[in-house]
Amino acid sequence: MAQNKVKEEIIRKVAEEFGCTVAEVREIVDSQFGFLRDTIEHGAFDSVRLPYFGRFHVNPYRLHKLNLTRVKKGKKK
Repeated sequence: MAQNKVKEEIIRKVAEEFGCTVAEVREIVDSQFGFLRDTIEHGAFDSVRLPYFGRFHVNPYRLHKLNLTRVKKGKKK
């Protein structure tokens, strides 16, 4: 909960500094994580590098093991 307060405070200050609305700044901040999620969910195993956060990717071996476990338990994707 405390992290969200800090995030909201930073978003508010950036919006004030640049003369934007809080909603616009929040959308900009969250868009990079939405892009990351969409890229990984696509399943092409592309890696995404976010500056100051790191490189994100899907490990094909772990995905294979996860899918095998799901099949054994009778769950669908």
